[in-house]
Amino acid sequence: MNERLVFEDEMFALEQSAECPLPGYLILRLKSGETSVAQLPAETARALGAMLARATAAIEQAVGAERVYVLSFCEVEPRLHFHLFPRTAWLLKEYHKANFNANEAIDGPMLFSWARSAFGPGSRTPKGTPDIHAVCASIGTFLEAKE
Repeated sequence: MNERLVFEDEMFALEQSAECPLPGYLILRLKSGETSVAQLPAETARALGAMLARATAAIEQAVGAERVYVLSFCEVEPRLHFHLFPRTAWLLKEYHKANFNANEAIDGPMLFSWARSAFGPGSRTPKGTPDIHAVCASIGTFLEAKE
């Protein structure tokens, strides 16, 4: 049993990131073997779009994300998957504090990279950050209800 699993259906598995324990940072994996969005059959592509929208809504609700970045690199793991990364107010505050750039425009890719480094395995999030287990449960409940 995968303890990070938040939601699963016949096409997708959604789990909390193992590399960066930020509440709501999820990885959406397709269960099929495609390595590119271009390879997806039309029905799978439609289902993927719907799943990304539902998962984003669940993350926004569970952690109060101002934005949810959706990224797909498929470099380390070539099978098609997506990083759903919540940019919350507390995370942005920590980013500005660490980088002395509160007056600059937000650079999403840099924030994502910084957060994965700053909050890597074994790290702790600041006091008051939502509980990761409660967030995962909330997201799972939201997605189960929307099926």
